Amino acid sequence: MKSASIPQDTPAASWSVWLESYARPAQFQLMIWVLLLTALLLAFLPFEYLEAPRQGPSTPLSFLPASWLASTELLWAFRAMLLISSLLWLFQQWLPYSSWLTLMSYTAVWSLKVENTYNTAHILHMANMLMVVAVIWVTLYHQEIRRAIQAGTYFQTPLVPRWVLLTAIAYVGIFHTAAGLSKIIFSGTAWANGVSLQLWAHAFGYEWSPAVQAIIHNRQLTMLLQGATLVVETAGILAIFPRLRTWVGLAILGFYAGVLVSFPYGFFFNAILTAILLLPVDRWIEALQSRVTPQRGADEQPSLARSLATRFDMLGYYRPASPALPSEPLKRAS
Repeated sequence: MKSASIPQDTPAASWSVWLESYARPAQFQLMIWVLLLTALLLAFLPFEYLEAPRQGPSTPLSFLPASWLASTELLWAFRAMLLISSLLWLFQQWLPYSSWLTLMSYTAVWSLKVENTYNTAHILHMANMLMVVAVIWVTLYHQEIRRAIQAGTYFQTPLVPRWVLLTAIAYVGIFHTAAGLSKIIFSGTAWANGVSLQLWAHAFGYEWSPAVQAIIHNRQLTMLLQGATLVVETAGILAIFPRLRTWVGLAILGFYAGVLVSFPYGFFFNAILTAILLLPVDRWIEALQSRVTPQRGADEQPSLARSLATRFDMLGYYRPASPALPSEPLKRAS
């Protein structure tokens, strides 16, 4: 029996070819840096432990005994692991193990926070799941990453499969679509009645914010904002289509801007990650790279400076003067 093949010169064929192609890692690495910044901040984020009856499992650590979940010693052990592993991953050391330790300790620290409170905002969930995508990429391509770093051409070598980028983009879309659908499923379109947001703004909004005052005193405007929120969030999954991606990204960023100037909710990293993945950041970086003239060949630098430049010089100021840049990723070891 012959295996099915995709006919050539069809949209499906071009889509398949695109998914199997590779991108240079600048955009994806920028996302990873933001994820690691989130992890480092989480390692020092103060937690308040609250006492109340447990209602059921809510995190991957829910199976642990209650005494363990309330243990500050366990929390600090995971904090230390998160700090050390995040720094190792930042400098691309001990890959892929440092990335896995970062993911596990990040999940553990946030889980212990959730296990010891009665409510929590979804401010770190997006970063947690995007970290899963990043760890899978590092695990599959750590040998190619290491060779590109050793060659001094990390940011010039196509290392990130398009399907990895699309997975991250799709998750951001699904994250927001799920938020919109949950509102519709549990409250219906009446969720956008204006009153709920007015009450929320009155109870939790910034008193100094003109946006909060406008929400409280103008129900028609508030209904419009809530209706727009339903549309924008539910449409998030459309970001998988390149022609719609930037528009969806701008709409979601507009939503985040409104939230951040109105309420004390830490959606900063959600907004930054959305911008990195849904806006044409890759083209902006390439435009900046094209304007940069190497200042000094990497082979002329001391070894430590060369190592740091390879890992962090996204724009290529210190890249090798005339590197042999592959159009495809370095061949994988058998």
